[in-house]
Formats: sequence, structure tokens, C-alpha cells
Amino acid sequence: MKRSTSGLCGVLAIDKPYGITSHDVVNRVRRITGERRVGHAGTLDPAATGLMLVGVGAATRLSEYLTGHDKEYDARIVFGASTDTDDVQGRVLDMERICVPDESLLANPEQVLAEFTGELEQMPPAYSAIKKNGVVAYKAAREGTCIDLEARPVTVHEARFDAFGTTHVELSGPQSEALAYELPYWDVHFHVSKGTYIRALARDIGAYLGCGAFLGALRRTAVAGTDLGCACTIDKLETQAQNAEPFAWCDPTALLGFPIIELDDYQAQHVANGRELECAESASDGFISCVKDDKLLAVYRAHDGHVKPATVIPGGVSGVA
Repeated sequence: MKRSTSGLCGVLAIDKPYGITSHDVVNRVRRITGERRVGHAGTLDPAATGLMLVGVGAATRLSEYLTGHDKEYDARIVFGASTDTDDVQGRVLDMERICVPDESLLANPEQVLAEFTGELEQMPPAYSAIKKNGVVAYKAAREGTCIDLEARPVTVHEARFDAFGTTHVELSGPQSEALAYELPYWDVHFHVSKGTYIRALARDIGAYLGCGAFLGALRRTAVAGTDLGCACTIDKLETQAQNAEPFAWCDPTALLGFPIIELDDYQAQHVANGRELECAESASDGFISCVKDDKLLAVYRAHDGHVKPATVIPGGVSGVA
């Protein structure tokens, strides 16, 4: 299908609602903006809500830089059972081990969470989008085949205990029978590195305590220095489009977090032609955001005394403050 030319180029902060996939969000933004080139910088499960960064137009080319950022989440960890997906959407693994943990077992959340802070080796969930030998893990799991996944290094910068209580949960048994329980939970705020599965943290905390646990709810609150205060709902975005209101683009330089070069006319022409910049004497090794007239024109990379283009975006990305 031929891509449209809406003329839009920017990154939107979207507050994803419950029950739709990340791909659904992308499709909605495509319809609202009239732009085929739309992509997100980090998947959220259908049962999760919260912040998604969505690139529109040529700004989709920034995704490779944005997916590597830390993320923050508000999570509800429910104790007393384990599921095959490590969250409330899955099936209970062992009916005989469903129980309401003794209060004393959950009495020291800060002490327990300290064991899950720092650099960890994490085994990804069986139901994940990880591929091995060309096979997607969750597709194999649905077919009853387990892929031998390897543990991966992740970093939990913060695991802050916020609240506790008891919640009503509805689960599925091994034969898809409906189950209902009142189980205890912890509400925890996590600040984690790229690739960290909060479902797996819930699973491992339950295993550590010996009572089983799963993720009851998840909300992404921040990514790339942007939080939910900057986000809008899909419905609000649609209203803005219908009323011909300008979209609230995120500042791409703030999202990237790279040093910024303010280009003059001469340098901007070099960038447009994909040529090396003559500023090696003042550039430390690493990526650089090249800006002119409130737009991000390119990401360059300084290395070994040279400043060369990494990603050039004709027309530039809107939203630079």
C-alpha cells in the first residue's frame, strides 16, 4: 500500500486504554492523522494501560533510539496463585497451591523488594514476544510447546512499595473454568531498564515468598523522561483532529536526551545532504541532536573526531521547545 503524505512528523504521547493492543493504538492514530507511517516505541500488553510514545510520519525513525530508554510502572502484585502468563489473564498453574498467604509472610515488603532491586538475571515469561530460532515464545506456548528461553540481564533501579490490601480477582482454571478469590496485593512502583518484564518480577517475588504471585494490573507512567502528564487519550486526539486543533507533539530532543547542536544555514545544508559536520573539536563521542527552526533535522554520531549522520529526517521532526 502506498504511504500517504500527510506532512505530519512528530512523536505523540498516548495514554493507552485497557483492553486494546499496541497495534490497535497505531491503527487508530493512522486513521486520525491520515498518515500511514505510524509506529510505537515500546509495546504494552492489552491488559496494561498508560504511556506509549507513537511516532507519526518520518519520526518513526526515532524509535530505534527511544526503545532503549528506562521505563516506570505502577504495578499491582497479587499473591496466592501462579498463572501460565504470569498475569491475571492466564490460567492457574496449580489448583492445589492456591491459598491466601499468612499476613506475616507479606509483612515486610520493603525488605523483599530490596532483593529485587539492582542488576538481576531475569527469565522472560513463557508468553512473551521473544523469538528463538525464528519461533515466537507466546505462539509456541499457546500450542503447548515450551521454548527454552535464556535469562537476560536487567536492572531494577527502584522498587517502591506504595500500598497493600485485598482484591477480588477472577481467574481461569486449567480447564478454563471460572474461579473467583479474594487475595492480598502489593502496589509497587518500578523504575526499570529496557527489556524488563514486570510480569516476571511479580512471578519471581511470589516464588521468593513461596506463595505464588501474578501481575494483577499494570500502568506505564513514564518513558524517556516523559510522564503521563504529557499524554493524551486517543479520543482526545481524535477530537483535536476533528476540530483542526494542533497536536501536542513531544519535544524529540528531550525524548532522545542527546546533546544538541543548533545549526546555522550552512550546517543545515550539510545535514540535508547527509554530509559530515565540521564540529569535531567540540563534540564528545556519542549521538547528537541537530536542530534548526524548532525542528529536529537529524541525529548525528560523533566518534573518533568525526561527526557523521546516523539518521537524517527530511523536513524535520516537530515539537522542539
